[in-house]
Amino acid sequence: MADDDLEASRVNIFLHAENVRVFGDQQRPILPTCLVTGFLGAGKTTLLNHILTNRSNLRIAAAINDFSELNIDERLVKSKNTAQRIVELSNGCVCCSKLDDLKDAVFQMLESADVASDNVNYLLVETSGVSDPSAVIRALDAKFGKCFRARLDSVVTVVDADQIVPMVDSKNQLSPQNNNLTIISQLECADIILLNKVDLLPTDEVERVLESIESRIRQEYNSKAKIYRTNHCKVPLSSILDVGFPTSSGVSAISHEVSAIPMYVSSIGGALRQPSSSLMKNSPKAAINHLMTMSSSSSAYTLQSVSVSIDAHPLSLSKLQKFVCCKTKLELLFRMKGVLWIKGFSERCIVHLSGRGRLGFELGEKWTGPPVSDIAFIGAASENSMNELQKEFTECATSSKIIRNNCQSSEGQGDKTIDAMDVLLQNLNCKKLFHIVEERDDIVYFRLTGGITYGYTEEEIHRDLRIDTNAMQMDLSDAVNASIDSPKAFLTYQRTMAETVLLCYSRYGTSPANNLQVLEREAT
Repeated sequence: MADDDLEASRVNIFLHAENVRVFGDQQRPILPTCLVTGFLGAGKTTLLNHILTNRSNLRIAAAINDFSELNIDERLVKSKNTAQRIVELSNGCVCCSKLDDLKDAVFQMLESADVASDNVNYLLVETSGVSDPSAVIRALDAKFGKCFRARLDSVVTVVDADQIVPMVDSKNQLSPQNNNLTIISQLECADIILLNKVDLLPTDEVERVLESIESRIRQEYNSKAKIYRTNHCKVPLSSILDVGFPTSSGVSAISHEVSAIPMYVSSIGGALRQPSSSLMKNSPKAAINHLMTMSSSSSAYTLQSVSVSIDAHPLSLSKLQKFVCCKTKLELLFRMKGVLWIKGFSERCIVHLSGRGRLGFELGEKWTGPPVSDIAFIGAASENSMNELQKEFTECATSSKIIRNNCQSSEGQGDKTIDAMDVLLQNLNCKKLFHIVEERDDIVYFRLTGGITYGYTEEEIHRDLRIDTNAMQMDLSDAVNASIDSPKAFLTYQRTMAETVLLCYSRYGTSPANNLQVLEREAT
């Protein structure tokens, strides 16, 4: 072959390859997707944080839906993790008013350079707690339309095991009058069910209760879903995402370095999805329209959501304690969640209410921008009641007058509150489980040590027994706040400059955390 002909052939080969690459049909990338659903406060955001914290080499994006106007869940995920991309869908539900927004968000993600260049290779979609997931599943399962390149790998339903216990009677059946249409729909749609918060169940009955719940779910609502029992939604990612681990052959090098195990995404999917889960039942159960059936009544109430944002002044700890411990307020709410700016705290303070009136407190990152208190309330109450709740929370700011105590007060009770706090201080000293560090700005700072009781100094507890005494303080705070005793307890904590954790309670609080019986019981 002549040199000219050889050169022409080479040019034609390269030209053909270029034409195929530029103009030829290319297979567009598929985006594996996991749908996370569950009732209010079940632990959906905790699951998202768990996945993002342990994602290893996975490049995950998240779309987070919140029924309230302020998307607190999206902020909590952003503050704790570095997801490749987060899409916020607030003030509505992806099962109705926000479904088109979700489709648009998924479509934009599929069309983005992130997916094309493999910078995003998995998508998490978290629905609001009051969403019926069937419409979202149909959208993600569609073979045409905006979401057709989203491959739905799994539907994960998170269930608050502690909250569902009252729905199980002694005959191992869900009481009809307590049936919640939202929870039922979420169970029916699930490929995987996480029975979360099992640590809150009575220790002596936990196995019996869990077996009753699982049996009823399989008999009545979903016989094929895999069920896992979890605390804080801690579950292997391969159990909820269609991912696997590379198999090693031969002898590998020994390393003492701690490193994340890489995961690969299934190229075909289908390992977790139940064949029947994509076939949604067209029954009245699905048409919930966010109506809840209260266990104390046969009448239905429309869910109300109100949000508050305060940036002019920090919140007063004593006012906040009085507010969150008011029984009449707690009974109105299914869910409360907020990222708060509290006077004397340099960190974001995360406060939430879920389940059977269980409170939670956690210190977040330090404020890096202008501090602000954002909180959302969701409840089955009248609009007037929710607006009143919103107004009373606003009065927790330090510039406001003392908050009106609609729970138990009459004028002249302030002195009794102070006396009760003095009794607490005396008892804390007498019980020898606690060490009072200081009293400052009307706040009592103390620690659980148990040194005098058990004959160890705190230094010896840490050095010889290898007990993290800081974690012990936070565990006590969690236990006191999660108790369902009456009066309600709410205990916060702070970190000092030396990274020592101090429990703190306002000297002018109401009866909750000075409920010494709760402190003693949880401390021991």
